[in-house]
Amino acid sequence: MTLQRRLILAVLIATPVVWLLTIGLTYVRARHEINELYDTDMVRMALQMHSVVPMVDLAAGPSRTRLPQPAEGDQGDAGLGDLAIAAWLPDGQPLHIDPEGDRLPRAPGVKGFTDTVLDHQRWRLYYLDDPDTGWRVCVGQQLAERNELILSYIAAQVLPWAAGLPLLIGLLIWFMRRAMAPVRALSSDIERRAPDDRQPLSLAAVPGELAPLVHAMNRLLARVSDSIEHERRLTADAAHEMRTPLAALKAQWELAERSPDAAERDQARANVAAGIDRIGRLVSQLLTLSRLEDASALPTRQPVSWLPVAQQALSDCLALAQQKRVDVELEWPEQGGEPLPVAGDANLLSLLLRNLLDNAIRYSPPGALVTVDFQPDGITVRDQGPGIAPAVLARLGDRFFRGGGAQREHGHGLGVSIALRVARLHGLDLAFANRTDGATGLVVTIARGGTQ
Repeated sequence: MTLQRRLILAVLIATPVVWLLTIGLTYVRARHEINELYDTDMVRMALQMHSVVPMVDLAAGPSRTRLPQPAEGDQGDAGLGDLAIAAWLPDGQPLHIDPEGDRLPRAPGVKGFTDTVLDHQRWRLYYLDDPDTGWRVCVGQQLAERNELILSYIAAQVLPWAAGLPLLIGLLIWFMRRAMAPVRALSSDIERRAPDDRQPLSLAAVPGELAPLVHAMNRLLARVSDSIEHERRLTADAAHEMRTPLAALKAQWELAERSPDAAERDQARANVAAGIDRIGRLVSQLLTLSRLEDASALPTRQPVSWLPVAQQALSDCLALAQQKRVDVELEWPEQGGEPLPVAGDANLLSLLLRNLLDNAIRYSPPGALVTVDFQPDGITVRDQGPGIAPAVLARLGDRFFRGGGAQREHGHGLGVSIALRVARLHGLDLAFANRTDGATGLVVTIARGGTQ
C-alpha cells in the first residue's frame, strides 16, 4: 500500500472517529449545562413557592385554593404540562394549586432532588420542607423536556458538521494528493535516470521533510555511479590486460601442436602452463580487488595479532622466495613491545602483507634479503631490488600499472592496489620510498592513517 493511500485511509478513519468523539463530549457537556440550568430554576421556583404558600387563605379550604391560570390566547411554545408544582399542609393535606402538581407524590422521607416515573414518564422532582411551619413544597419537571433540549442542541451542532464532513474529507484528500505531488515527481525523475547519471536530484520543489532523503539519495547516486564506473574501468582494463596473455597462449599452443621439434614443443607447453598460471593469478586478483572495492567498511573489527598474520603471509610466499633464492627476515619489537596495534580482519591483513612480500621478493635479485620490521608505530618492508624512479612512485597503486624494471617480472600491477584498499579499510596508510641507507631497493611503510 502506498503512503498516499495510507494517509487517505487514516483520514477516512480518523475524521469520523474524532467527529463522533466530539459529538459525545458535546452531548455530555450540554447535558450537564442544561441539567444545571433547569435544576437551578426548580430550586428557585421551590423557594419562591415556599415564601408564597404561608399567605394562602386556609379558611377557604385547601381544595379551593388555586394559583392564577394563564389567560386565554396565544401561549406561544410554552409546554405547561412539562412543569408541575405541588404543596402540602403540615398535616399532609395537598393544596390544589396546580392541576399537573396533583400527580406529584408527597414522599415524606425525600429531600432535595430525586427521579421517578409517573404515568410511564420520567420526572425529576425537588422537595423543600419548612421545619418551622411544616409546609412541604415540590417542583417537578418531565425529563423528556430536558432530553429534547439536549438533542436539539446536539442536532444544531451535528447537522452542519454532518453536511460539511464529506467536504472536509474531500479537501483533506485533495491536499494530501497535492502534498504528495513532489514525491511522485521525484519518483519519476529517478525512474527516468540512466544508471550512471550522477547529477544530483533537484531540491527546488522538494518539501523540507524530504530534503534529508534527497541528500541521501544524491550520495547514493554518486556511489552507484562510481561503482558502475569502477566496474566499467575494471572490465576494460581486465579485457585489455588479458588480451596479450591469451594471444600468447594461443600462439604457444599452436607451436606446441605444430612444431616438429620435441624440445620446442616441451618449451611451448611449459609456456602455456605458465601463461595459464598467470591468467589464473590475474583472475584471482581481479576478484579480490572487486570484492574490496565494493566494501565500504569491514563487517567486523577484532584486535589482530601480527604474528599469525606474518606467518601466513610468509608461508604463502615461501615457494617464490625459494625459487628466487631470496631470504625473508622478520624483526619484532624488543621484549615487552607490541607491533602496530590494529583492529580488523586478520585474513585481509595477511593478504596485504603477502602482496607486499610478493613484490619485494619478485624484484629482489637472487641472494638478496627482504626485511619486515614490526614496530609499535608501524611496519616496514625493505627489499634489495633496483628501486623505482621518483616519477613512478606516485603512480604505485594504479591498477595494471607496472613501471620501469617491473616489466621483467610476471605480474599485472594489481598487488599494490589490493594492498592499498586493505590498508584503507583498516584505517592505515601505505608509503613508498626508495632506500636511502646506502643500498638500493624499495621501502614500504604501513602506519596509521594521518601519521604519514
